[in-house]
Amino acid sequence: MSNIREEKGYTYGIHSFLENHIRESAWVISTEAGKDVCEATIDEVYKEMKILRDELVDEEELLLVKNYMMGLNLGNVDGPFQVIARWKSLILNGLGQDFFYDSMNTIKSVSADELKELSNKYLLPEEFFELVVI
Repeated sequence: MSNIREEKGYTYGIHSFLENHIRESAWVISTEAGKDVCEATIDEVYKEMKILRDELVDEEELLLVKNYMMGLNLGNVDGPFQVIARWKSLILNGLGQDFFYDSMNTIKSVSADELKELSNKYLLPEEFFELVVI
C-alpha cells in the first residue's frame, strides 16, 4: 500500500484477500489503476513479493498487521448474521469449531522467519495469473 499507493501514486487503494474453496484456494491482489500505470503497478506487486522472499518483515510492521488481522477476524463475528456465516463456512469446509481460535493463535504466534519461509514457498511469480480488465 505505501509503495504503490502513497509513494508511486498508481492507485487510490490496493488490497488482497484469500479466496478459499474446499480443494483449491487463491490469493487475490486487487486494485484499480490507470491504463498508463497498469504494467508498472503489476511490476511493483512482484517487487513487493520479492522483498517478502528476501527480507525479514520488520517487527513493528508485523505487529501492526497481526493486530489488523485479529481485528478483522473479530469483526467477522460481530452480529448474528456474521456468526452464522462463519458457522456455515466451517461446516461447508469440514473445519472444527476450534478453527477460529486456532487461526487467532496462528496470527499471534507467526514470526518474521516463518513469513519469509512461506513467501519463498508461495510468492513465486511463475505461479501467479494476471487478469487485467480495461
